[in-house]
Amino acid sequence: MYMKDRLLVGLLLVCILASAAVYGVYAQTTPLLGIKDGDKFTYTFTVNWNSADANDVVPQEFSDMNKTLSIGFNVTSAVGYMANLDITTTLRDGTHTTESGYIEVARGGSVGASLFVIGANLTAGDQVYPQSDPAAVKVGQAAAPFKITETLNKTYLGTSRAVNHYVERVTNTTTGDYVDRSAYYDQGTGVLMEMKIEHYWATLGETDSEHWDIVQFNSAQAPSDGTNDGGNGNGSGSNDLLQSWIVPLAIVAVVVVVVATLATMLVLRKRRKAEGQAPPQTSPQTPV
Repeated sequence: MYMKDRLLVGLLLVCILASAAVYGVYAQTTPLLGIKDGDKFTYTFTVNWNSADANDVVPQEFSDMNKTLSIGFNVTSAVGYMANLDITTTLRDGTHTTESGYIEVARGGSVGASLFVIGANLTAGDQVYPQSDPAAVKVGQAAAPFKITETLNKTYLGTSRAVNHYVERVTNTTTGDYVDRSAYYDQGTGVLMEMKIEHYWATLGETDSEHWDIVQFNSAQAPSDGTNDGGNGNGSGSNDLLQSWIVPLAIVAVVVVVVATLATMLVLRKRRKAEGQAPPQTSPQTPV
């Protein structure tokens, strides 16, 4: 019986440790959305294209990009892990257009804002867009996941900020093509501060590059901490709160059920043991 009791206790410990591990993984793969309703951030950028062939003509996409003066993002709603945005493109001739887009910091899904916002309060070694779907990445509906290289302080817009730096070279070993990426994100909000992307096309003898710089950023707020307003101050984050606690509550419920079951089994075993050790009852004899 002693060995059975030890087995039950061991099973209980395994359940508790497994639940803690599941919750730890859940917490690590669920990034916070740091931007809020009304946040605005604007970028200017430069584009360069070079070819080894002097007769090559600049591709139209790069000519069009050089007509753009700035691109601005206005957060219209921020709930859960997704922010909806108005994206305004201002051309050098003074005209501008505004379109709707969004960014989702858990799965990397985006329209018009891919790589401009990541999860808040990440640090070196953390993965960005941890729940990104490879199928969505393949068709351009989501950004591929990547890891923060380092966390450091850097000055942007006259203020020293803690920023997350991502740097990587991805090479096509078959063609020799490669892309260099370097991006700095405000640690507290996940907003892009600066980004450089350079492609080298070995088969074409061409290189192209983009350099983005933030020129306006109005948010000085702390990132969402998962409280009942989702960080946007209007209570619209209540659904996010429920979603954030579904997994932990499920884990707790499973642990409670397991503990109750094991406790019941222990009580029943002890009761049966006590009944088996009790002296047999005899009926009183009537005196002759």
